[in-house]
Amino acid sequence: MTSVYLWLRNMRASNLVFMAISPFIIYALLTARNYGAALRAVLGIEDNAPQLLGSFTLFAVTAGIGFWGALQLMKSSGIDQDIDFARKCRQRGLIAFALQAFALLYLANSAYVQPYLISLVVNSFDPRTTEWIVIVDQSFTLSEGYDVYFLSKISQALTYGAAFSALCAALALTPLRVLHGGRGFVFLSLLILAQFAFFFYIIMLGYAGFAVGLMVTLRAAVFAYLGASILGLLWAYLGKLAPSEMMIKAFIVTGVLMIGTGVYLANKPHERAVLVGSLEGPIGIVAGTPSSLIDTVRYGEFLEIVPDQPFKVRSLQDNNTATQLLKSGRITAAVLPPELAGDLPLIWEKTYLPPADKTAATIAFVGGVLFVLLGVVGAITTTHPLVVFANFFVDTIRGIPMLVIILYVGLPLAGALKSASNGYLDLQMMTRGIIAIAIGYSAYMAEIFRAGIEAIPKGQIEAARTMGLREWHVARFIVVPQAIAIVLPALGNEFIAMLKDTSLVSILSVRDLTQRMREFQAQSFLAFEPFNSAALVYVLLTLIAASGIKALDRVVNKSRGHAED
Repeated sequence: MTSVYLWLRNMRASNLVFMAISPFIIYALLTARNYGAALRAVLGIEDNAPQLLGSFTLFAVTAGIGFWGALQLMKSSGIDQDIDFARKCRQRGLIAFALQAFALLYLANSAYVQPYLISLVVNSFDPRTTEWIVIVDQSFTLSEGYDVYFLSKISQALTYGAAFSALCAALALTPLRVLHGGRGFVFLSLLILAQFAFFFYIIMLGYAGFAVGLMVTLRAAVFAYLGASILGLLWAYLGKLAPSEMMIKAFIVTGVLMIGTGVYLANKPHERAVLVGSLEGPIGIVAGTPSSLIDTVRYGEFLEIVPDQPFKVRSLQDNNTATQLLKSGRITAAVLPPELAGDLPLIWEKTYLPPADKTAATIAFVGGVLFVLLGVVGAITTTHPLVVFANFFVDTIRGIPMLVIILYVGLPLAGALKSASNGYLDLQMMTRGIIAIAIGYSAYMAEIFRAGIEAIPKGQIEAARTMGLREWHVARFIVVPQAIAIVLPALGNEFIAMLKDTSLVSILSVRDLTQRMREFQAQSFLAFEPFNSAALVYVLLTLIAASGIKALDRVVNKSRGHAED
């Protein structure tokens, strides 16, 4: 009884309140007519969810056991480790890899996990561009024949994985000296990385049909948080660079050279295009024509009197298609190179810079002006140019609403990137939303990290430098561990805020909790059920996150207090 009382006493007050009212919430959800369907739709629970959840759990446990075993082998390879402790770690690693080998063999030959494996394959590709993914009963699945093919390949891969786990188990039986030294450390590091990649894929990337909307929200929050943390550390590090006259000169010289390159590219030979035919019908324009030229033709800006209505424009694959359609009369005019115009009446002609050269010239101009500006401002303020850039970035991003950042990155910026790369860099909407949130929150994370770094006593840093440690080692062993412990509560608050702001990616049609809530509301014409269900899920997620952050802060600062003592 005393232990239960102490456990309750150490809990957050909000958690106790939520626990007290949770029976009433559960009763209301079970007895209400529409709340069950709304909660199922918001969470994204699909058919056969219990079997998918069971398969997901089996794979997650299997991957986690292997990762834990690899860590045990790494512990046993330390040169200064006690022999008995190293042997115990080897035994744990042996048991872990043996269990993983048996589990992988079971998964390779079990029919129970096949629906989960098929869903992994289906959701790893884009159904819009993949011919062997079809819709059956309003859900995507593999076409006939491909399910057997992919299941056999996955079964073969799992069998190979079981053999590899058996080899790792055998490695745990080797003498302790085998894993010592540089080669052993490299091998164990790669083993840990491989096991972690397997575990991370199952937890964060693998399809989770038992709760798709929930997993999409969690994935967006975790990946955005990792990206924001990395960028925030980068901005905080750049903000601490010492002034350097050499770097100021290097930035100015580099900027001038880039501007000169932009001038050279902008003055390269231009290409000619002619508009031929008549303006009575549709105008054909070949794909790849500059957008400025297309807009000029569409809106009739080449005429002395601009028409009230824009011309009808058809996008064509190539010049040969344009000439054929002109001859057949399906289009009455086309934008062509002069050598293909023939005897057709000339309406208008224009010279333009090729799109590749124009893009390169624009990048060179903008980059050159930015480099020169950073160098000049750095010279005026006696500041490193990268410090100027980091401060400008942080101040600018903090002044833009998160929704605007998501829309800007997700639509025009991603579209420009796709156009500049000729369609090769076509980011998914989920990826665009994650990048946007990471960029937006990196400005706040940078200020948090900067405050933590400035809280470290300068005497410790000077003492570390006196001992001969390099700047990288000072940051790794002295500054970063203490700074993270100091700012951990603030970092936790940012994660909670980011978890809630992932709802904004629904504006990009990412089917997270919020998007599924809106879809259900539009289909059912119900208001309170989907909105209350989504709010309840978000409250539960934030309470779990806050409790985990509090527990982590207690552990970290407790160990830090012992270290200081």
